[in-house]
Amino acid sequence: MSKNYDIILLDADETVYDFILAEKTAVSRTLSHFGVDVTDEVVRLYSACNLWCWKALERGELSRDDLKPHRFQMLFERIGRDPVDFRAVNEMYESNLSQCGFMLPGATEFVKKLHEEYDVKIYLATNGLTIPQTGRYVRSGIDRYVDGIYISEQIGASKPDKAYFDYIFNDLGITDKSRVIILGDSLTSDMQGGRNAGITTCRYLRGAEPDANSLCDYEITEYDQFFEII
Repeated sequence: MSKNYDIILLDADETVYDFILAEKTAVSRTLSHFGVDVTDEVVRLYSACNLWCWKALERGELSRDDLKPHRFQMLFERIGRDPVDFRAVNEMYESNLSQCGFMLPGATEFVKKLHEEYDVKIYLATNGLTIPQTGRYVRSGIDRYVDGIYISEQIGASKPDKAYFDYIFNDLGITDKSRVIILGDSLTSDMQGGRNAGITTCRYLRGAEPDANSLCDYEITEYDQFFEII
């Protein structure tokens, strides 16, 4: 069949992975080990701290190495707990998260269909950390249908930095960027990153109403709509 794109850069968390479930599971296991009474409010607070740190990383205000312990330091300060070895907390969290390869409903079938029925190359493009993302990549089973994975911690640059995408283009020998599309859920990392890189952008809204954001060439609410685009 004829197609518009040869390369799909596929965001991982909340595009195909159920990161909310994975994060809640890993946080609960980790904090319980360190004597914290894990409630929904504690998990919510951690998510807020983690999101703040990742947005700070995207803005260049926080390094990746500092991000790891800092999110837990922020959490312990907010819940009034005494300081601990936050790097040890992070190491356990990353280990727990690496075991949580949960997929969003329909995601596995979507990637499998892309792999089996369309003549395209599929690469996960994630801002995640090496240990959690490599573990989840295998445990989720998505590695059977994907041609490779690009993790920001290994590259040394993060979405939306153009350097992140330049690394991928150089590694794959891509010269015609008009044949590349990124599918992701985030405006600030995936869509802005695609704009910075000069490639087509498609935002996955998971049932939310499209808002015709200027960073998005396409917006889809269901996976099946993506097949019409490629």
